Amino acid sequence: MTSLKLRQYLENAAIPIFAVLLGLLVSSLFVTVAKSDPIQTYQRLFCEGFGPRGCQSFSDLIIFRVPAADNPDVIQTFFAPLYGGGGHPLAVVTERATILILTALSATVAFQAGLFSIGMDGQLVLGAITAAFLGYWLPNQIYTAAGVGDIKGASETLVTVMHLFVPLVCLAAAMMVGAFYSWIAGYLKVKLNVNELIVTIILNAIAVSIVHYLVNNPLRADFTNTARTARIDDTAWLVPFNRGLLPGVEWFSGSRVGVGIIMALVAAVAVGFYLWRTTAGYEQRMTRGSGLFARFAGVANERAALRAMLISGALSGLAGAIQIIGVERRVVDGFASAGLGFDGVLVAVLARESIVGIIIVGTFFAGLELGAINLQFGDIPRQLGGIIIAFIILFNSMETFFQKGLTRLRLWLRPPRTTSASNEVVV
Repeated sequence: MTSLKLRQYLENAAIPIFAVLLGLLVSSLFVTVAKSDPIQTYQRLFCEGFGPRGCQSFSDLIIFRVPAADNPDVIQTFFAPLYGGGGHPLAVVTERATILILTALSATVAFQAGLFSIGMDGQLVLGAITAAFLGYWLPNQIYTAAGVGDIKGASETLVTVMHLFVPLVCLAAAMMVGAFYSWIAGYLKVKLNVNELIVTIILNAIAVSIVHYLVNNPLRADFTNTARTARIDDTAWLVPFNRGLLPGVEWFSGSRVGVGIIMALVAAVAVGFYLWRTTAGYEQRMTRGSGLFARFAGVANERAALRAMLISGALSGLAGAIQIIGVERRVVDGFASAGLGFDGVLVAVLARESIVGIIIVGTFFAGLELGAINLQFGDIPRQLGGIIIAFIILFNSMETFFQKGLTRLRLWLRPPRTTSASNEVVV
């Protein structure tokens, strides 16, 4: 690696770190006004989001010491992120980061085609309601077709096949619904030149209204205070690690993270390979850089844009399906208004559409959200967490400002060399 590339990597890493520190510094003014100690507030914020159970200080985020179970006088030392006593909050963070990573990837694919689509919310909630419906309807149809009257009496072979088949159908259907809904915005853009930002905002509102209607009317399971769909069948459930593959690993205790995070990471690798290692991805990025140049180079701009919107929508639909069949197991009224997809857009912007950056920023963002929620349990106003996150996002978006500052600092530390005038006279 050349010194120039190394310096660029260090500068790219320094900007978000400095933005986080500056966001915390400015937020400390509001923390002080709320009559809270900034240091204690930030320690609790990061401990609740990233530290093991019992974390009290910043040092506990790295090295955690606890008394031995068989001898309290003996102190054991652990690497904090791996200590799972009572369950680790990072497992819950990973559960939340799964959705952020997928929706951020969805936004990145659209952005790389020069389309500022923020329709991830609508695509996600429609994918979610599709997965929720198929999650309880399809197993019932299979049991009926197999002549099974009592679910408990179903054969082990049938249940095993359904455990493999039903989740795949739910995921595939959700991805197709999300892709189609995203394609609508892409089609209106390339055929009628309708602004995709406006279209996706409108489509988001329509999707939220559709899901609200379905949950409160035809798909409502009961008449409790909160409208909700029926619970998906066990055969459609993406069983969490702590109840399936890794039941004895205490680190996962209290979380519902499962194979969804593996799907998100595989999707990240696939998107990265597609965008930067395939001809179709190159055409898509060329379309973003200069549509006119790409057209003269023989690139079908319209096809590239529509392909990008289909992939983008499929990723958002996948995120919605994982949230339902892997975490929630039903759609509850209000789910469509949670703004899960829009948070993914923020992650994509903050990560500068970098695949590795999306994974890091998505995890960090999820941890901050979890820590902000848990601040209220320490007699600290929950709203302070939102203010802190908002300032961190604000300063992270000021990339150009920080780059200019770094350039000025570098020039001040190392002034450019000046060439002295030659005293020689050319005859």
